[in-house]
Amino acid sequence: MHFDPNINCPYASGTTAFGDVVLSSRARLARNLEGFPFVNSASVGDCEEVELLLAPACNCDDDFTLVWVDLHKLSKVERAMCAERHLISTNFADADNPRGVMVGPELARSIMINEEDHLRIQSIKPGLDLLNAHNDVMAMDQRMEKLVAYAFDEQLGFLTACPTNVGTGARFSVMMHLPALRITKGFRQLYNACEGMSIAIRGYHGEGSETIADLYQLSNQVTLGYNEEDLRSMLEDEFLPTVIENERNARMKIIEKYGAKLDDRVFRAQGILENATILPLDEAMDCLGRVRLGVSLERITNLEINTINQLFIDIQNGHLQWRYDGNLSEAELQEKRATLVKEKFAA
Repeated sequence: MHFDPNINCPYASGTTAFGDVVLSSRARLARNLEGFPFVNSASVGDCEEVELLLAPACNCDDDFTLVWVDLHKLSKVERAMCAERHLISTNFADADNPRGVMVGPELARSIMINEEDHLRIQSIKPGLDLLNAHNDVMAMDQRMEKLVAYAFDEQLGFLTACPTNVGTGARFSVMMHLPALRITKGFRQLYNACEGMSIAIRGYHGEGSETIADLYQLSNQVTLGYNEEDLRSMLEDEFLPTVIENERNARMKIIEKYGAKLDDRVFRAQGILENATILPLDEAMDCLGRVRLGVSLERITNLEINTINQLFIDIQNGHLQWRYDGNLSEAELQEKRATLVKEKFAA
């Protein structure tokens, strides 16, 4: 498969209605095949048979294209790039069982085969756009259902390897930039609201990951007892508008009360990114997060928000290795990262 890091940045939210706060939206469906053990109990032969049954979905002639990618045939760098773009999970990239992924040429749709479930169907859209992401996964789901029968129970719904996905098997999530809520100590209220609405709040890389650059993933925790439309609406229509409003209000509060400190924080980060010759990943991400806040609040006017959004992906190790066509050491990666950021800021 041909990877181009400039194709369809999943975070290209700059022109969307809530793009200052919401970088991207993702819809995901978990499905398993009837008559097959879950992947964690499956044999190599079972996994291979699942692949054979599902691979023909790439040959369908309808409104969208999918390309079959054998994970074992991808280089380590290419697998890392897939994970960095959230097309596959990190665990999936490093697994050794027979597995594959169907990917759209726009690098926004993907179907993981033999991850935790036989199928993980997902679509990522820039900004707050869960409806179109949901429409994408439903179309892919319908294509798969023409090929195989899903494991389904009349009372429980779709059967999944993890009990938390039983029911609809649907997860809706958004990547949000929430620096002002953290600075103004509004996160306790957010955590309480998440708990009350059964919303999970996680770090940049999802479950079990740490927070970096004030980027957070918010998603529904409940899948049983609701239909997919209800779950999407609970997140997009009932929960997120308040979070977005609170973050925007907190940003205005920072400007009013701590304008000098805000500018110092933002312009220091910009200075580091424009002048550093060595940039560790964590420092680069944190500085980009601060600069993004400055761009959103028009303290920085010579940078576009989509430049920052794209760099969140481009400075990851896999994308850097691919761009500079080498087996770079950690020290070399830090130098190339600094060079790339300076180039993008000067463009």
